Amino acid sequence: MAEYENLKRRMDHGDVIILDGAIGTELQAMGMPMHPASWCGPGNYTHAATVRQMHERYIRAGADVITTNTFNTLRPALEASGYGDLVREINTRAVDAAREAIDRACVDRPVYVAGSIACRIPIRDRKTGTLRGGTGYGYGASISTEELRAYAQEQADILAESGVDFFLMENMWADNESRLVATEAAKATGLPVWVGFTASVASDETVRMSLSDDRHYTGGLSKPMWTSSWRTVDHDMTLADGIAEIAPLEPDVIGVFHAKADETTAALRVVLDQWPGPVVAYPDAGREDYLETWQDSSVSNQESAEELARVASGWVGMGVQVIGTCCGFGVDYIKPLRGALPARIPSPRKTA
Repeated sequence: MAEYENLKRRMDHGDVIILDGAIGTELQAMGMPMHPASWCGPGNYTHAATVRQMHERYIRAGADVITTNTFNTLRPALEASGYGDLVREINTRAVDAAREAIDRACVDRPVYVAGSIACRIPIRDRKTGTLRGGTGYGYGASISTEELRAYAQEQADILAESGVDFFLMENMWADNESRLVATEAAKATGLPVWVGFTASVASDETVRMSLSDDRHYTGGLSKPMWTSSWRTVDHDMTLADGIAEIAPLEPDVIGVFHAKADETTAALRVVLDQWPGPVVAYPDAGREDYLETWQDSSVSNQESAEELARVASGWVGMGVQVIGTCCGFGVDYIKPLRGALPARIPSPRKTA
């Protein structure tokens, strides 16, 4: 098993690290059916071989880090899908699939496993308490802070016991309280934590943490985006303010994910200005059909693999050290990144 301290030394030395790419949409493209409430999460149980093969493809394409298929496997999401009795099993199998992929890929370099934690919470009915689904719309603010903390700690403990090398915080959108809660839960295991922020550029050119106004996802169960019972979320909170709240928790890496390439560039300038440590970037393809049960493969992404590699080379020139991709940018985008990016950045940003 690769030791995280070796990865840390590589980052301190300035090595450019290749993160893997999209997980859910890649599994979707490989034929795995998506569940409306927990999307690709149950696939760790129902399609374990597909999950393993997905990881193998990323490793062979050049990824130094692979991410577990667990961004949608918190207990409430699995309960809403009918898998509430299999929370441990599904999260453990996700790590097993990643570890097995490393063994089967047989590459002559260390590969690390990032345990993904996100707050993709199905909406809870106020009258009955029933989890109603709606992957595209629910997130951590739909439940109390105390309830979210319990769920996040449960998942973090399972993933740590199962053998992840570190954690990767994802999909909290503008809900920075969820990001704080999940990060604290992951840190409590004693493992390192990387934190990702979504970002968009407002009309006044302020970089904020919410998605841009033109991101109208389809799919899910079409439940309402907001109810009066939800925790208060500042959807206009700036990325700089969000980083300022997270930094005291001392993550190893902070970065930008699930934003379109141009918005990622703007957000990275903020991260590099506000955060002294290593920075990660993994943009998405800017599509609106991620949450469909089957994605339309005839619709092209906004950027080709070669175009994204050119943009990513510019990010490395800015000082971004970890590069990967997100929704819609799959395995065919990772190999060009491996070939196009320099081996290291000239001025490493030290981890804590």
